[in-house]
Amino acid sequence: MKDSYVLKSIQEKIRNLGSEPGCYLWKNTEGDVIYVGKAIKLQSRIRSYLNPRHPDRKTRALYVELFDLDWIVTRTEAEALILEATLIKKYNPKYNVRLKDDKRYPFICVSLSEMYPMVFLTRKVKDNGDKFFGPFTDVRAARETLELIHRIFPVRKTKQKLPLPRPARPCLNFHMHRCLGPCQGNVSTSVYQELIEEIISFLEGKKESLIGRLKSSMLEASEKLEYERAGYIKKRIDQITQIREKQTVVSLDGGDEDVIAFARRDNEGQVILLEIRGGRLEGKKSFPITGLELSGDDEIIQAFLRDYYLRASLIPKNIILPISAKGNYEAIISAIAEVSNTTPKLKFPEAGQKRSILRLAEKNAELSLTERILATKLKDQTVAMKEIQSKLNLKSLPRVIECYDISHFQGSSPVASGVMFVEGKPYKPGYRHYKMRGYEGINDPGMMHEVIARRLAHLVNEEENLPDLIVIDGGPTQLTRAAEAAVALDLGHLPMIGLAKKREEIFFPGENSPYTFDIHSPMMRLIRSVRDEAHRFGVTYHRNLRKKKTLQSVLDLIPDIGSMRRKSLLRYFQSKKKVEDATLKELLEVPGIGEKLAKKIYEALHKKNIPIDKNPNI
Repeated sequence: MKDSYVLKSIQEKIRNLGSEPGCYLWKNTEGDVIYVGKAIKLQSRIRSYLNPRHPDRKTRALYVELFDLDWIVTRTEAEALILEATLIKKYNPKYNVRLKDDKRYPFICVSLSEMYPMVFLTRKVKDNGDKFFGPFTDVRAARETLELIHRIFPVRKTKQKLPLPRPARPCLNFHMHRCLGPCQGNVSTSVYQELIEEIISFLEGKKESLIGRLKSSMLEASEKLEYERAGYIKKRIDQITQIREKQTVVSLDGGDEDVIAFARRDNEGQVILLEIRGGRLEGKKSFPITGLELSGDDEIIQAFLRDYYLRASLIPKNIILPISAKGNYEAIISAIAEVSNTTPKLKFPEAGQKRSILRLAEKNAELSLTERILATKLKDQTVAMKEIQSKLNLKSLPRVIECYDISHFQGSSPVASGVMFVEGKPYKPGYRHYKMRGYEGINDPGMMHEVIARRLAHLVNEEENLPDLIVIDGGPTQLTRAAEAAVALDLGHLPMIGLAKKREEIFFPGENSPYTFDIHSPMMRLIRSVRDEAHRFGVTYHRNLRKKKTLQSVLDLIPDIGSMRRKSLLRYFQSKKKVEDATLKELLEVPGIGEKLAKKIYEALHKKNIPIDKNPNI
């Protein structure tokens, strides 16, 4: 239950808030902002978070952590939403859905604030009159687009303040007809402005209208007998036409649309945005997002629309969204309209051509998310192995790690398990089970000595490669006995550590004091996963052996059951209902069991009421 003082303090804060719109910031006991929200009426919205039985999962989870509150009043809800986007970027709250690493995305800038604008890549969007296109999630694609513009359109490429005090000698680009040479002062601003308008049309995807204007300019130049200029324009038309023909037609109505879909797994997700301009697929953008675990589909889409379109330079007429995200988007649409003077229409198709395009975006989102998760895991595994090498002072990268665990139930049916991880991933062919030969009862250190001795002796005798690291599931006692087995085989140099479960402490051979590392570090995550897999593998094997042994002992107590019928019963009930719970009908289904014998078995089991442990505490 939350501290009554905390609740009273928050209630006192919101007592005089009233019904103004604005943003609120929830903080935890450390003073970190854990959630930023916006509201039309701050007081009522904030008060709703103080219900521990709130129907929304995220609100209940937030209630457990909230400790303090701050807010900022705005004039309108649209203002509040714009402020919310800014605050989320600033504080990166863990409960908010948000774009990951959004500062890295570049834009293409057309510097309209200059007399002779340039076109270049930038990561800083300024409110200085320049026009920005993006963001581009693929830096290579952004560079290729810029290179294409510089190849097709003779815009200046050298950074300098124009006009110059006196004309300069033009560079090689001018002589290659890839720049109009405004530095030499003989290009009018009107002619250069026409070129810039062509570039803007190209970046906006308006290739049809651009080609139409260029054809008119070419005819005009021909009529004026300016054949060289007409030839340059014809070359631009051909290059733009080639690009246009390579683009897939996906919409017969020829409109401008953004198609947005996403995929999600736990707290992570991936948004795909397909840009359709003039009915043709112009490009694909992919955005990693986080904070999804307790969020609905509509909240995810609203967060993306907020983070993307509030700074996008080009807003299409229509935005196509998945039907699962249907909800109230009035506030975000109003904010987009306020920022861009454009009001897009949201569509949630359930069938038809637009639904087909949406499915294409969804498939791309799934593939992109899978690729990112795999890449992240691979990166984490590499980082983990390097960290293990550094922290444990290993001579080489621990590419092969083995871990051993002992399993028994109060000393009965003791077994050991060994698992192998290669390059940070489980390697099933390297898994091993061991039945203990030299020890009975509770003697985990002795059993660990036996299994390590058997494993290392096998590797030496078969001349197989030794692991780079052996992890012992246990503390200093188990580790000491395992190290003794290695020393006896002249393998004392083999790296070996013990991992104690209680505090996740690491022990080294010959040292009684443990070492502690950050349990959330890649190193400890990998070592724990190896240990947990060894424990899982060993417990499963032990339970299967106990189950078989227990079932065997039950059958031994039933008269008139020979070895053949006992085997038949074992085969039948090993993977089905346990024999002590079997009905007469089920017993009759066992090969070799007749009605008379089935009744005898049934009566014997129920009269004796043979107890069988169904939940061994391992």
